[in-house]
Formats: sequence, C-alpha cells, structure tokens
Amino acid sequence: MNFRLLAFLLFLSACTTPYQKLGKRGGYKEEKLNEHVYRVTFQGNTRTKDEKVYRYFLKRCAELTKLNGYQYFIVMNTEDKSRTALVMQEGTPKNQKPVTTVAYSSDTGFIPIEHKNIVNHVIVGEIAMFKDGEEPLDAFKADEVLESIRK
Repeated sequence: MNFRLLAFLLFLSACTTPYQKLGKRGGYKEEKLNEHVYRVTFQGNTRTKDEKVYRYFLKRCAELTKLNGYQYFIVMNTEDKSRTALVMQEGTPKNQKPVTTVAYSSDTGFIPIEHKNIVNHVIVGEIAMFKDGEEPLDAFKADEVLESIRK
C-alpha cells in the first residue's frame, strides 16, 4: 500500500458522521470469521465523504486489533459497497434551483423539482491480526494508525 496515500487519508477531516457502532447515522460493525480474522464494515451517512469512511474503517480495524491482544493488522480485501439514490427536491419560484422536471399542483401552482444523487459510502474489508514479531512487512501497526487518526 502507498503510505503517502494512507497518510493523506488519515489526516483528511470531513463531514459529520460520528464514529460509533452502526446506527441510523452510519457507523461500524464487525463479524468474527476466525480467531484472528474479522470482516469490518464502516458505513457513512449521506453527508460523509469517502475519505472519512475509509479513515474510520482503519480506526475500527486498529481498535479490533488491540482489543483482541494483537499489535498489527493487514487489510486483505476491501470492497466499496457505496449506494447511490436519486432524490427529488421541491422548490418554489423564489428558491428555484436548476430544474430537470417541472410539476404543477392545483394548490400551489408551479413547483420546480430538482433531481440529486445522494451517496452513502460503505467500505467492507477483511483484516488479519498479528502479534509483534509475526507480522508481515506491509502490516499496519495498530497504535500508529490510532495515533494518526487522533491528530
């Protein structure tokens, strides 16, 4: 993995998804596959940039590593399971935005409708955890990942 890219992603600050267990506003979840392998998911809400989702994904991987008594982890597979939804917003002649569809209502008259794509960024990956001295050369040190994310 390109460590400059990782550093860039870790230091980016973005939107409003809190770092939390998966709930209505997004968050993380994990599934234990065996003693030292987990499937980790981080899902952002519609206001969360993909960089922040990836940063929080790495944070959860590092936390799981430490919680299980390991010092290092590698990300074996990642999959972007982001979803895009098309939404329509109504407006009035006073606050018109670019209009792609126009609807008429008997109550209000002219109602412009704007179509927007809303993205929920989701990262799913499998990690393997290792003890000190057993780690592969490209492994992340959990303490260093957590320290980088705190900054």
